Amino acid sequence: MEEKTSKKTIGKPEEKKVKKEKKTKKKKKLKVSFISNIGLSEEKEYFMENLSMLLVSGMDILSAIEAIKTGIRSKMFRKLINQVSEEIDSGSSLSKALKNANLFPDHVVSLIRIGEETGRLADNLKVVVVQQQKERSFRSKVRSAMMYPVLVLGLTGVVGIGIAWFILPRLSSVFSSLRLELPLVTRVLIQIGDFVGEYGTIVVPIAIAILFFIIWFIFLFSKTKFIGQFLLFKVPGVGTLIQQVQIAQMGYILGTLLGAGLPIVGAVGSLAEATTFLRYKKFFLFLQKSVEDGNSIFTTFKIYPRSDKLVTIPIQQMIASSEKSGRLPDTLLKVGEIFEEKTETTTKNLAVILEPVMLIIIWLGVIGVALAVILPIYSLVGGLNQSSTPTPPPPVPSIELKINTEDIATIPDIVTEEIGAVVLDKLIVLPNSVGYLNVRSGPSANGELLLQIYPDEIYKYKSEDVGWYEIVLPDDTTGWVSGGYVELINEND
Repeated sequence: MEEKTSKKTIGKPEEKKVKKEKKTKKKKKLKVSFISNIGLSEEKEYFMENLSMLLVSGMDILSAIEAIKTGIRSKMFRKLINQVSEEIDSGSSLSKALKNANLFPDHVVSLIRIGEETGRLADNLKVVVVQQQKERSFRSKVRSAMMYPVLVLGLTGVVGIGIAWFILPRLSSVFSSLRLELPLVTRVLIQIGDFVGEYGTIVVPIAIAILFFIIWFIFLFSKTKFIGQFLLFKVPGVGTLIQQVQIAQMGYILGTLLGAGLPIVGAVGSLAEATTFLRYKKFFLFLQKSVEDGNSIFTTFKIYPRSDKLVTIPIQQMIASSEKSGRLPDTLLKVGEIFEEKTETTTKNLAVILEPVMLIIIWLGVIGVALAVILPIYSLVGGLNQSSTPTPPPPVPSIELKINTEDIATIPDIVTEEIGAVVLDKLIVLPNSVGYLNVRSGPSANGELLLQIYPDEIYKYKSEDVGWYEIVLPDDTTGWVSGGYVELINEND
């Protein structure tokens, strides 16, 4: 019994030590996730450039890594480099340690592994540095090409939200106080202004959140970003730029990997891993399987549907001839150089291509707002000008009677009654462009405004003065109206 208990007591602490050592080893192994990898591009380029130079100078790997760590600013990246250094110190290769840390894509790790196997590690690291510079250049070109339209559309959206939130509600209150027949554009703008003015604090943040969600869902979410890539291919100029960037990247990566001695199946697989556009990734994976089955690259171009939309026909012919002559790596590198120059030209011209489209979009928005604001003001000012410069009233019809004084005694009483029936003491308001007629305190446009009367209303008038009529108002007071906008009527009407 004593022996069993002693064995149990001796075995337990040893098992605990082993478990602790395993836990510590698991804790030390770090990997770069997608989110943490976003801010490490500069650090990775710094690491590769300096590692290449130090190895060329004759320094061993561990000493080179220790020297590079002093210039690294990111704590996360420094921890990863320490992990790589510990794995190399324990007997692991550089390529395996970098792969465990997930610092670099597969084609970069493949280049480093081939360099270790062939004794050309320093040379292959130089190639990796060039590849990183090329990829950074391609990314910056695409970003610079898209920066102009994104900036213009973003500013347009901000200005539109500002107008809808702060200006339209005030215009809405002004226009609603005027008894005018507003145009359709103005009515729509007023409704938008009223809605945003009342619910803006809720609607605007929700709209911005929905917009960001749509952008993330279409362009960034891994399962649906093919929609955004499809839309980018359809944008004039942007689709051409993406095609040129992908062909240039294919030429550089595939040519470099084949030139370094990597088998074509592995090289194409690494190219597919390095490609971000799903359309090209799908094509490269198909190419890898086709080459693995024994087909040539040119034969795969013929098999794959609409391959000319991805890789142009002249490039396919170049690859076909280079496969026959055995100079495929050199040809691919030349293709990369040619299309790199094309991307520079396309990037410069893309702003010129997209500028008219952006200007038309902004112009349509400005014209819409301007028409909605100016048209009611124009009609209002036009109506005021017409009321301030009245036209003379139409002449009152007169009846000329030729009566002899000798026969005056013989005129029957009915004639005097008919003459009295022609007396005009009423007027009716005529329609006008403003929709109402101002009543003033005196026979002048400078008189004080008493009230407004409307078309088809009938009033009695008392007197006339230079084209102005004094009418009797409902409260038994009197006011003056311009004769140009009234018509005298018969009392019997």
